[in-house]
Amino acid sequence: MSTIDATARLAAHCAETSFADLPADVREKLKRHVLDWLGVTLAGREHAESTPAMLAGLGGDAGSGPATSVATGEQWAPDRAAAINGALAHSLDFDDTHRESSLHPGAPVIPAALAVAEREDATTERLLAGVSAGFDVACVLGRAVDPDAHYDRGFHGTATCGTFGAIAAAGAVQGLSVAEFEDAFGVGGSQAAGSLQFLENGAWNKRLHPGLAARRGVTAASLAGAGFRGAADAIEGEYGFLNGYTGDPNPAAFDAFGDEHAVMETALKPYPCCRYMHAAIDALTDLSEEVDTDSIESIRVDLPEPGVRLTGDPIDRKRRPENFVDCQFSMPFTAALALSTGEAGLPAFLDAQSRLDDRALRGLMDRVDVVSTDAVQSLFPEQWAARVVVEAGGETYERFVETALGEPEKPLGWGGVTEKFEALARSSGVDDDTARELRDVVREFEDRPVSDLTDAVRRAVVATP
Repeated sequence: MSTIDATARLAAHCAETSFADLPADVREKLKRHVLDWLGVTLAGREHAESTPAMLAGLGGDAGSGPATSVATGEQWAPDRAAAINGALAHSLDFDDTHRESSLHPGAPVIPAALAVAEREDATTERLLAGVSAGFDVACVLGRAVDPDAHYDRGFHGTATCGTFGAIAAAGAVQGLSVAEFEDAFGVGGSQAAGSLQFLENGAWNKRLHPGLAARRGVTAASLAGAGFRGAADAIEGEYGFLNGYTGDPNPAAFDAFGDEHAVMETALKPYPCCRYMHAAIDALTDLSEEVDTDSIESIRVDLPEPGVRLTGDPIDRKRRPENFVDCQFSMPFTAALALSTGEAGLPAFLDAQSRLDDRALRGLMDRVDVVSTDAVQSLFPEQWAARVVVEAGGETYERFVETALGEPEKPLGWGGVTEKFEALARSSGVDDDTARELRDVVREFEDRPVSDLTDAVRRAVVATP
């Protein structure tokens, strides 16, 4: 397929996606991602220091609309509920990740679908079909812009490609026609935004990005459904998405579009930090059982080039994180944490915030170098591998991890997703009975109304101290 008809192809796919046509394994995977999204959103509400400001800036008046805010349990206008739910889902960087597109599809897509489903009184089957279409669109565009080239231009794919994914999800739930989808994508072409400048000072922009994308998705679908005429050829046009957002477009990404389901290629995270570090964390936590941290002389972490750019450059700054966001994008910090504690889950990250000036932790960070070699880079983007070499006490300890835990090749499965969800819910003050209720609703989602989920969310939030 050429990029000449990319917009039309995406529009047709979204208009034609139906729950009845989704294979059983895709349906189950979609529900796992909804449960994971709910857990990380509740945790973002509780643990992210940016949440009060986001609620003040994005929030709506209680009872002002049909859509549920996971943060407050109140009913807001759909675009506002989508915005806060999308932002909270990404606030701990603990949400799902699609490897080849290097973005987080669930955070912008699921809130947009849920908000419109509540407004339209749609079935959960329509909601899940919308989520599926949203994943497909966001991820194919992430591949088409080439993640490395997209990063080189300073863009954050979850924000930019996520805008189109959110439009796909919202529009599918709303029931847009092919022509209306093309108009909606035309609107999205004037909205897709998201800068990597947050890396400069650990800013909260990145957390906000998927929330804004979700809101843009709801808005664009609503405009198109009301007859608004959007720009033609939003993806492939002379001034369209591909020509404006990448210096190295990959038209081949569209060739097999629609033949596969992107959710099946999307990972769930066991650690609340940049996904590029996860294979290294698997290696480092394994090595922590063998290595005496007091005797460590050097730690060398080999990542794909984009991972070095995000988590290892400039190395002096990455060795001195000053806040939670800095830590989430610091390979030196994460290596020191994993080796010294054997853990890299949310509790370990949160506990370490009070120890960033600790001499021993800083000493370990000073011993970390982050590089990229052909051995690891040649596997990218198909695999986000890592090689770790630790010199300690005159001995060399080495691990190579090709595929991180949580990837489709090493899935968490229902057991792992449930364990993560229940831990996050518990840490967010949700009692065990309500957490189980939420879990059970999602497990049986296609047989339950959307209100069963949102009612349970309101009970969970209201009951939280």
